[in-house]
Amino acid sequence: MATHDLALLPRIAPSADRKIFRRRAILNLGRDHYSHARTIDISPHDMSIMVESPLSVGHTASLAFNITVDQRTLPLEFKGRVSYCVLVGTEGFRIGFELATARGDESHKQRIAQIMQTLPC
Repeated sequence: MATHDLALLPRIAPSADRKIFRRRAILNLGRDHYSHARTIDISPHDMSIMVESPLSVGHTASLAFNITVDQRTLPLEFKGRVSYCVLVGTEGFRIGFELATARGDESHKQRIAQIMQTLPC
C-alpha cells in the first residue's frame, strides 16, 4: 500500500475485541451477483474483507463463509453494509463490512460471539 493511501483508511482504535479471522468467503451483492472475498479480521460490529472490485460506501450485501466449531463445519451468512473501500496495491480492495449486529440483529450477535470464542486471543 502506498504511503498516501494510509490516510484513506478509517481510524480504528486498537481493540481487544478485534481478532484476526481469515476465511474464504462469498459476497452476495444482490440480483444474483456474487464476488469472491477473503475475511481479514472481525470484531463484534464489523469485519474487514478483501475483494477484487470496489464497492460503494453504503452498499448492502451478505457475506457467507464456513467456520469450524467442535470439529463440525458450520455455514454462516451475515448481512451488512460497506463502511469504507480502499485500494490496497495489487491485492484488491479492503472493505469495511459493518455487520447487521450494529443495527440490533440478535441472531447475528450470537453468531459473532460464537466465532469470537473459537478464535485465539
